[in-house]
Amino acid sequence: MTNIFDVAKKANVSKSTVSRVFSGSRHVSEKSRQKIIAAADELGYVPNILARQMRQQKTNIIGFVATSYYPAVGSLLSYITHIAEEKGYSVNVYFTKDKEQELNVLNYLKLHVLDGLFLVSTRNGWNTIKEFAKYGPISTWRRIDSCSIYSSYIDHYPLYKQILLYIENTYEVDSIGHILNDRKKSNTKARIKAINEFEHDYPCTDNNWQLFFPEQGGAGKQAALTYLKTTNPPKVVLAYSDYVAADFISTLREHQVDVPRDVKVFGFDNSDFGKYMNISTVDTYLEIQAINCINNIISRLENKKFEEIKITPKLIIRTTC
Repeated sequence: MTNIFDVAKKANVSKSTVSRVFSGSRHVSEKSRQKIIAAADELGYVPNILARQMRQQKTNIIGFVATSYYPAVGSLLSYITHIAEEKGYSVNVYFTKDKEQELNVLNYLKLHVLDGLFLVSTRNGWNTIKEFAKYGPISTWRRIDSCSIYSSYIDHYPLYKQILLYIENTYEVDSIGHILNDRKKSNTKARIKAINEFEHDYPCTDNNWQLFFPEQGGAGKQAALTYLKTTNPPKVVLAYSDYVAADFISTLREHQVDVPRDVKVFGFDNSDFGKYMNISTVDTYLEIQAINCINNIISRLENKKFEEIKITPKLIIRTTC
């Protein structure tokens, strides 16, 4: 019977290094980790502790995977951790810096170190990730149409168009600015679609002031600094999150620009930042998105019927717009 010494010999590493990989430790180089996983696969090796877990058909551990931290990540983690604990599961958190690290976490499904995965954001393409769904349930709040991965996504297209129509019908402005996420993101594409259709219906309103940022951190400040240098800047600016909107507003106020007198600002997601700073926003009910995702994972693990909670987002008008 294959044992840990066989895997160590095959991978040309020490027994302790193999143990660290199968215990989920991060104190192993990526190169060694990949060699050990490949050797274990080739030899058909499953660690004894994992074998016991496999006989029970679960480890009661769900992985939470993100590429970076921003406020929504903290909220999601809080919601999912509490829901999981109530149902007898614990949560392991992973922040991946590249595709290889993400693949390592995905392999934990294959090795039965984790029962399921919740993906906040991803490094690899969905086609790569889908291959691991056969080893355990995967869910995400990102937009994906898939039979193997559950998504609790909210369609941003009608919501963004609703914001644009609200601005058009409420204020007499000839230009609207947009602080957007990465162009490749599905939510950004949905917003751009809404902008294009709005421009077709209201050609007199200029929507050309558009900035794109791959991450939320620093996006609001950089957008504000660009805004300050813009000749005839838009009188209304839409940000893709309350966190970005808050950073944008704070930076403008440091330069004596008054919000909402000089420029009106609209956020998105109804986070604590939006509440504390009275930012007009859209409530996408993040907690319900998290509940749907974690309940989907646990329902599949326990062979129970999954009952999705319907989400109806709504505009929340406060003092900034």
